[in-house]
Amino acid sequence: METGGNTRLLGKAVGYGIGLSSAFLEFPSAGPLLWGIFPLTVSLVKAFPEFDPKDLSVSIGPVKLLKNPERFVIGEHFLFTLQSTQITLECIHFIEDKFRYYLYQLVLPHFAQLIGRLLFLHGGAFEVDSQAVGLVAGSGGGKSTLLSSFLDLGYNLIADDRVGFVLEAEEPLVVPSHPYLRNYRKEEDIGKPVRKLSEKILPLRTIFFLRWTEKEEPFIEKVEPGKAFQNLFSNSVYFPDVKIHARKILQWLPQMHTFRVFLPKGRIEKLPQVCNMILSLTFNGKRR
Repeated sequence: METGGNTRLLGKAVGYGIGLSSAFLEFPSAGPLLWGIFPLTVSLVKAFPEFDPKDLSVSIGPVKLLKNPERFVIGEHFLFTLQSTQITLECIHFIEDKFRYYLYQLVLPHFAQLIGRLLFLHGGAFEVDSQAVGLVAGSGGGKSTLLSSFLDLGYNLIADDRVGFVLEAEEPLVVPSHPYLRNYRKEEDIGKPVRKLSEKILPLRTIFFLRWTEKEEPFIEKVEPGKAFQNLFSNSVYFPDVKIHARKILQWLPQMHTFRVFLPKGRIEKLPQVCNMILSLTFNGKRR
């Protein structure tokens, strides 16, 4: 049994505890297989079928999310169809880097929520002594750069950009995402592979909200529960039921220590100092 009573299945996941079977593609392993292995069927097509405009739920850049059934149309390249038992992919042009980016960033997280397994936070996490430490910031907020510093110190990556919380758990438990880190800004690129990815579900007891400052030195302050809830709720992604979403955050929040970290803008030489400050609070939190 894993932490929180989840059974580990035989084999390795592709991402977020989900396994995929495909004769077309191979994937690096990404932690324990938790929710099962699902078929991924891939076919090459000349054009995508027309869709009813009423089915359009969200349109951001090249991505359109359609309902009935759940589908992602991604530019002129991919059409992913998500059902509770399988994922199908239709391609006009198969570009492997783009495929992996959208699979890890959009398709697998959305599928994990479709099958009722995970709730996602826009942030990153790393492992410290069998616990998860969360870093939350908007795009360009420094979380991947800071995560890279912790990986350089020898800590395991749990997630970069999408942190998956086990929906059924009474405590905040997170799962390994995928073995890539995006600590640079390149569109439709999943990032560089990492050697050390966490291998198990872990409790998340400490979370840091990142913010830039014009001051020369980094500093950290405690975040009171109301502000912490607002930050966690506004940085959660994908979840379709707002009431369940809010209820789970309220359930988990009293079990977390929440802080705000102020990072001196443009002062990359301060990162080792920031890492030490975060680790000090993390270990102190474990002893409380």
